Amino acid sequence: MPNGITVLFLLKRVDCNDGVSSYLETLLTGMKANGDRVVIISGRVTTPAKTEPRRLALEAAAEEWVILENLSPRRLDLKSLKEISAIIRKHSVDVISPQGLTMLPFSFVVSKLTGKPVVTNYHPSIHGSDPTNLAKKRSLKKRLAYRLIAGVFTPWKFIAMSKDNIRFFREECGVNPRRIEYIVAGIDSDRYRPPSAEERQNARQFLKLPDTALVCVLSGRLNFNKGHDLVIEAVKMLRSTAPALEIICLFPGTGADVEAIKAHAGQDTASAGCFHFLGFVDDETLLNVYWAADIALLPSRLEGFGLAIAEAMACGAVPIRTPSGGWEDQIIDGETGFVVPFDDSEALAARIQDLTDQDRRLRMRDAAIAHAHNNFRKDVMVSRTSDLYRRAIAKH
Repeated sequence: MPNGITVLFLLKRVDCNDGVSSYLETLLTGMKANGDRVVIISGRVTTPAKTEPRRLALEAAAEEWVILENLSPRRLDLKSLKEISAIIRKHSVDVISPQGLTMLPFSFVVSKLTGKPVVTNYHPSIHGSDPTNLAKKRSLKKRLAYRLIAGVFTPWKFIAMSKDNIRFFREECGVNPRRIEYIVAGIDSDRYRPPSAEERQNARQFLKLPDTALVCVLSGRLNFNKGHDLVIEAVKMLRSTAPALEIICLFPGTGADVEAIKAHAGQDTASAGCFHFLGFVDDETLLNVYWAADIALLPSRLEGFGLAIAEAMACGAVPIRTPSGGWEDQIIDGETGFVVPFDDSEALAARIQDLTDQDRRLRMRDAAIAHAHNNFRKDVMVSRTSDLYRRAIAKH
């Protein structure tokens, strides 16, 4: 398209198993479909087992993906700067979009060398209860570093994907509100949609789940930060207080704590069958997981946005989550889902129990679907982000 623009995405690394790569897959494929062009320059790339489709999707969306193994935001080496500047000239790049605050100094220098504007994005995991991470995030040293980077190497705009993100930029980084553009994170809304009755039944059959079970899903890396242990404790409580309740929890994903979480689930042999560890699943299987589920759980200690909750809501699963990053954009408490305190398995169990009331669950299901459709649509995120890049080019 003659009006298409070219955007350089600059990342210190790419992990094809995290929320950043998921966000970029949705954004970049959408931009390409709209006639814009993207170039990726990154440091090392990790592709855990079965995540190759995401890497291939990113490669397909990009005009070129250049991997600089020694790329480091802490070392502005002349060789890397020359390579990046040459790539910008080669592809006639219009705007530079670093992902992460640590890439801002690098992008600032490249911008000065090439005359291209900078629009940055950051995916911070915030609002957690882990004392170690909180101390690190909120220490004076860390806040001073945030303010120094954001203040000295200020881009034209900061993209905030959540209301938590806005507060982080303002309070932790000292960013002027006029520099912040709120564009809520989007999902592949063509894929993640409510199932028909037949699709829901087929999904349960595919996963070998009984029609009568209350099915919960916690989708994400098997890491204690995500709160799998809290889900396990909550289910054990429910089985103790309501033994007739037929409940199954699906845990798609893999991660560093998988064996420890499995061991925790297996401590109570009577409840062990409630927990189904699916391993890393492909997109089609994940869609079936969401379609089969009644409830989506995310009792995270730290979170960036919680894209899995947005996806599950769009498919009709009622969310229950902690007030970690992204919760305000997703949950109207008691209407589109529930918010529970951090590290509180009793509160989590109580909210799951509330949703055993089918009428209430179906009302909240409809509200969650409508909220997801109105707020997390891919086309809205892509068009607003592309428009922001165009305004940066026009203003520069």
